[in-house]
Amino acid sequence: MPENHIICVGAVYIDTILTVPHYPNEDEKLRAKGITRRRGGNTPNTLEVLTQLLEHDPEKSKNNASHLHLVSILPAKNSEAVKFVRDSLPTVNIDSASIFREDHREAASSYIIQSQETLSRTIVSVNDLPEMMEHEFIAKMEENARAWWDGWFHFEGRIPDVILPCTHFLRNICDNVTISVECEKPERTEMATVAKFAHVVFYSKLWAQKNGYSDPRSFLEAQIPATRVGAVLCCTWGAGGATAVKKGDEHIWAHADAWKVPGSQDKPVVDTIGAGDTFIAGMLFALKNHHDWTLARKLEFANQLAGRKVLQEGFDNLGRSMWELGSI
Repeated sequence: MPENHIICVGAVYIDTILTVPHYPNEDEKLRAKGITRRRGGNTPNTLEVLTQLLEHDPEKSKNNASHLHLVSILPAKNSEAVKFVRDSLPTVNIDSASIFREDHREAASSYIIQSQETLSRTIVSVNDLPEMMEHEFIAKMEENARAWWDGWFHFEGRIPDVILPCTHFLRNICDNVTISVECEKPERTEMATVAKFAHVVFYSKLWAQKNGYSDPRSFLEAQIPATRVGAVLCCTWGAGGATAVKKGDEHIWAHADAWKVPGSQDKPVVDTIGAGDTFIAGMLFALKNHHDWTLARKLEFANQLAGRKVLQEGFDNLGRSMWELGSI
């Protein structure tokens, strides 16, 4: 059987998370309640959850073998930072997919102040690594052409001036390639142009609101004319759940309310970092591996997965919980 290849393109960050009772005032001295160091970045988070879903899927024997790849800019291949990233994604192909800056030793980093009082996250990032260039992506595609020729390419919503020609390149040389993109940060307005050519688009609530919309359905309705036929458009809305539409002669709509633990009082939100990345992992998994599911079921699956994620720190055991706890 032919194999499935999912290639995620985006930045890797090493996150240092300080949990504090409240956000400090300027020049205030404050003792943190805890500190966590973990690998972050939108697409690596998505790959971590995808790995779990593929491993625990009870129907995996019916599907073609899936291989995950990370295309990212990283420091020197033998650096401690790359070892840390590699150890965090042991089943993801990094060595032959990513681009290494051998004259750098440090990965991109984020320092996150997470307030217990308001659940706010204040993020300070630093990244001295030169961004990926179009010709570097094309070179990686040519190196891995045999495996990636009909793969699924998911692009984080950053450096749109590079992503746009990369998606044009894929569309021009690969008839069978699938492209998904993320439109998360509204200041990256050029991502709207990239979205026109994608098979699947993931919009954030913030993106929709900054474009003047107060609900996901009216926002998605406005995006339909500018997207390709057959495109699946998704918009997450936090406590408002998630909405999706598949463009066609008769559009197919789906909505999922925010997920709650059945039969229990509302549990407090613990960690929202990576919730959107988790939702994307759920949708990529469902779209790629479960063609028999309706759009509504795919959306409900991804929405529940993200709902489970915010009730725990990090991503451990999310894939197992979706089946072994009897949720699906």
